[in-house]
Amino acid sequence: MALNDPHDVARFLIEILMRHEDGAIMTSHRPATDQDAEVIKNWPSEGLYQVAHAFLIEYLRRESYVMAMTMLSRGSDLESLSPTALRDRVHMQVVGMVNQYGLGAAEEALGRIKAHVSDAES
Repeated sequence: MALNDPHDVARFLIEILMRHEDGAIMTSHRPATDQDAEVIKNWPSEGLYQVAHAFLIEYLRRESYVMAMTMLSRGSDLESLSPTALRDRVHMQVVGMVNQYGLGAAEEALGRIKAHVSDAES
């Protein structure tokens, strides 16, 4: 980070596991270094919202790229792609992903919270 830079920088490591038999994807994430963890601890709510929102923005950016490349590979003309049309297609994809994976993600999150609370009470 440059002197007088108005930004804090925190890097994350995202691990992606793909099961060979069916292609199921599992993920985990953590600050890349102890220094990154320290940066996040100084953010409001220890970075809870900032990290979630940053991951969402990255997901939307990546999904937009994948969607555009898919459309181009299926014959769409680059000049015919607009940010609005791409956003609308990504929106449909996000809704589908939430419908498919949202319940499992919510169950996992609650399980982790309950385990953390149980450990803290012990």
